Amino acid sequence: MAERRFYRQIVIRYISEPAPAAEANTDADIDWLYQCLGLGDERDQIGRLVFRALVKSGRTGISSRDIMQLGHMTQAAVIYHLNLFQRSGLVVRDGRNYYLRGYTLTNALEEMETDMQRRFDFLKKIAKKIEQG
Repeated sequence: MAERRFYRQIVIRYISEPAPAAEANTDADIDWLYQCLGLGDERDQIGRLVFRALVKSGRTGISSRDIMQLGHMTQAAVIYHLNLFQRSGLVVRDGRNYYLRGYTLTNALEEMETDMQRRFDFLKKIAKKIEQG
């Protein structure tokens, strides 16, 4: 039987911070984080809507059907983005609902940071092994 591989891909992009708005614009901040995390760009309307819905759902989570009803998008497009977010380690699924890992954006980012640190520690261990040859 072939070995099944699970992977996570975390991308961090440097995107200039948005210009300060005269009033708070939470959606603009969420969109900026979405782009910085390499989940999509400013042209990806569906991905941004899905990400916003997840961020705003908090501890209650949200189903793909509920996300689909927030905008004019197919369930397949919503599921595609939810799977992308799961592969990044940002989102988890429990039953029909999807949640940010740790239920809040801050907790999700902290857990992703821990994942990256653990992976870098492993990479450095292998690098030392190679160098000692």
